Amino acid sequence: MKEPNRIRKISLRTKFTSASMILALVLCAAIILVSYFSYRDSMFARYEDNITSLVNTAAELVPVDKVNQYYETLATDADYDLFVRQLQVIQEENHLEYLYAYVPTKEGLHVFAQGTKPGEEGHFVLGDLLGTDYYPVEDIKSANELFTNPDAAKIYITNDSEFGYLISAFDVIRDANGNPLLVVGADMSMKVINQTLSQYIMLVSAIALLIFGFFIGIYLFFLNRSIISPLQVIVDNASDFVNTNVDEDLGQLVALDIDVKTGDEIEILAEAFNKMTSDIIRYISELTTVTSERERIETELRIATLIQEGMLPHNFNFPDRNEFSIYASMRAAKDVGGDFYDFFFVDDDNFCIVIGDVSGKGVPAALFMAMSKATVKDLVLRHLPVDEVMTEANISLCKNNEQGMFVTLFIAVINLKSGAIQWCDAGHDPAVIWKKDGSVEMLTGKKGFVCAGIETAKYSLNESKIDKGDIIYLYTDGITEANNPAGEFYCEHRLTALIAANKEHDIKSLCGSILEDVDKFAGIEPQFDDITMLGFKLEE
Repeated sequence: MKEPNRIRKISLRTKFTSASMILALVLCAAIILVSYFSYRDSMFARYEDNITSLVNTAAELVPVDKVNQYYETLATDADYDLFVRQLQVIQEENHLEYLYAYVPTKEGLHVFAQGTKPGEEGHFVLGDLLGTDYYPVEDIKSANELFTNPDAAKIYITNDSEFGYLISAFDVIRDANGNPLLVVGADMSMKVINQTLSQYIMLVSAIALLIFGFFIGIYLFFLNRSIISPLQVIVDNASDFVNTNVDEDLGQLVALDIDVKTGDEIEILAEAFNKMTSDIIRYISELTTVTSERERIETELRIATLIQEGMLPHNFNFPDRNEFSIYASMRAAKDVGGDFYDFFFVDDDNFCIVIGDVSGKGVPAALFMAMSKATVKDLVLRHLPVDEVMTEANISLCKNNEQGMFVTLFIAVINLKSGAIQWCDAGHDPAVIWKKDGSVEMLTGKKGFVCAGIETAKYSLNESKIDKGDIIYLYTDGITEANNPAGEFYCEHRLTALIAANKEHDIKSLCGSILEDVDKFAGIEPQFDDITMLGFKLEE
């Protein structure tokens, strides 16, 4: 057995494993992200509630009725000191970064009180102005907006300033007339949230990976046992079968017997492979026999083609006779055809031309064509008038014609001295007379029924005359009935127009130009019928 050529590919097991791991990672990532944002939003909500509550508590402690007094005198008393201590307690016990009260102006924030103890960083006293050297311009603008606009946001989260990642909450203290007096604010660090979120994400990730790893492992084990391994058995057997070199030894081919018991579609697939290989072996054996027979038939057809070509005259030169010139061609639609032509001397002064078209194509038409050609020539050489030739030929061809075939025939005997023509037409296309002056006319006369159609058919003798330099052109319906992709026929008017337009009054060039024009007209359409032409010119 020939060694199989194995192409390196990614196995099904690898694909399933990779896809499963990717799916697990995607699901883990989705779970982690959902958990992260859900937990973060929950934490933010708790922080917002907590800091808002602390700010509100601090705002309740402000000595509202003395605020203006403290700012005007910058002198404090026991109530102010108590308020500051309360702020310090709230800030320290609730782990606030800052707790403060101020009045915002365009120049900056005027400090009222703070929870930061003396000596600690960020400690300021009543009346201190914190301008742009301490706060960014944006923070001062936000503070003024908060002070003047009741609808301004009271909660901010910042992570891009020098003060760090903070959540800030504010409350505006108003006097009895509703005028703003102070802004109480608090800043709480969000570092704890980050640490908590990181720990939470690590825990969720570990749990998700363990769960998915466990289920993916079980899934892959089941997949490998129930799908991949049985499929691998099928693939291995099928590969061995496919890579058997049939040309070397047909006897090496053995139908597969794949034994896979999965109880599902894979088992059905294995049984289908077993049957398919059995059918393939039988088909190859039958194909070998058919191919051998076809080669024999093709050889016989090639021989038949050569025989048919040999039956048609191809010598168009008559060195001893200069009264005329002649040319003919036949192109079969299949290997062999039913069209034929013939030309020969009846005597020294009379020359016969014949063209015929047998119904059908292929070998039966070729055999009937051979019989028709031989019959007509034999009768003409008996010096019978052409109408009697046609009558006798019809009777002869009707005998033993069990297949019901028929032939259209055109027989003409031309007197080479006078140009007189005696002709008979049995259902054939009309002959074309191409005059010396370039004009074209159809040869008209009495037409008879096709030969081998009705045994009692009678045929008429027609007489015409051509002048020296005139050409008689005969053809079969393979020309006029040639069709193009649009379904249109070539037709007689196109043929006669082409003949009239031909500048060279020469038979061979005429036949060539007509065949070329027919092929151009048909385009991609295959040749439907045999194409046969014969031209006779009475020389000057």
